[in-house]
Amino acid sequence: MWTIIRQALAGASAPVRRTFWYVGVFWGLALALQIWDSRNGQGVAGLAEIISAVFGICGIALLGVAHSLHLAMREVASRQQPAAGADHVQRVLLVLPILGFVAGVALGIAALMMVLRVALGTEWPFGALGFTLYGGMTLFAGRAVTDTTSTLYRFGVAQAEAAAALRADVTTAKLDGLQARMNPHMLFNALNTVASLVRTNPVAAEQVIEDLGDVLRAGLDRSTTTSSTVRDEVAYVKAWLAIEQARWGEALRVRWAVAEDVLAYAVPPFVIQPLVENALRHGLGTRVDGGEIRISVQRTATALHAVVEDSGSGFQPRWREGTGLSNLRQRLAAQYGDAAAVVVADAVPGARVEVRVPIARDA
Repeated sequence: MWTIIRQALAGASAPVRRTFWYVGVFWGLALALQIWDSRNGQGVAGLAEIISAVFGICGIALLGVAHSLHLAMREVASRQQPAAGADHVQRVLLVLPILGFVAGVALGIAALMMVLRVALGTEWPFGALGFTLYGGMTLFAGRAVTDTTSTLYRFGVAQAEAAAALRADVTTAKLDGLQARMNPHMLFNALNTVASLVRTNPVAAEQVIEDLGDVLRAGLDRSTTTSSTVRDEVAYVKAWLAIEQARWGEALRVRWAVAEDVLAYAVPPFVIQPLVENALRHGLGTRVDGGEIRISVQRTATALHAVVEDSGSGFQPRWREGTGLSNLRQRLAAQYGDAAAVVVADAVPGARVEVRVPIARDA
């Protein structure tokens, strides 16, 4: 904390440094006034004189420190980012209202002592001068408390906003990284399909390469955003399935059940494709005769439900979640937290995977 104070004072602007000099001069004048006044009082009046001198001089000193340091720290707070040192700045700002309050109490006591001294016989012009001085400084101390508290509040709000923006940037970066991992994974699977057709059916392989180009182009466009629509996701999966259909032929049957009233709703990109890929690899991949995949998207009052079921052999005892589903689960957690979920379960027959995301209608 002391390092922050030294840096603030060293880097203070010219007006702030002049304020330090003004405070020092004013304090010196007040001290000289009290020294000159020390010859006046005797007895109770003398005690009141000592109390007013001690509390007045200390109050002015504390107020000068609080005000001058506040001006310097306000400049630091205006440019401080949420990094090392921000906590120390906040601690210093938290101390300043306390200093201002203590200074105000001391100056208020000094002002009351001046009133008491006048009542006890001290020359009233001097008493009025002292009361005006300390009373005015008491009001200034109240203003200092208000100003330093306001600066502390604004700094806290700025730090909270900066921290929220930083968390948003981290979340965005995490989503971008996860989606970047998704595209190479899809490309790898598609190239395996092309490789299986090159020798047996070159014409089909050429068509798959063209389809793959369309899919990759669409995927590239959608990989730069964290939001898609149900309509775009369905179109993307249909294009992707055209590539798989070339390998599976009639052994792969797909049934769609997508409600018309959900097509405009917003969903993350690549939210349905991993479910279909999981059904192909783990559900129908073990069946020589292929099977059927059922894809549905429906909505409830608060969420969209994308469900993919297959007629395969279901989840095996040693089944482990693959890259696609794991990636999707991480992306949903980064974007929605606990409001979204990926649920896997056995179906009759086969397996069932459901994705739930909060409803957000795309504009």
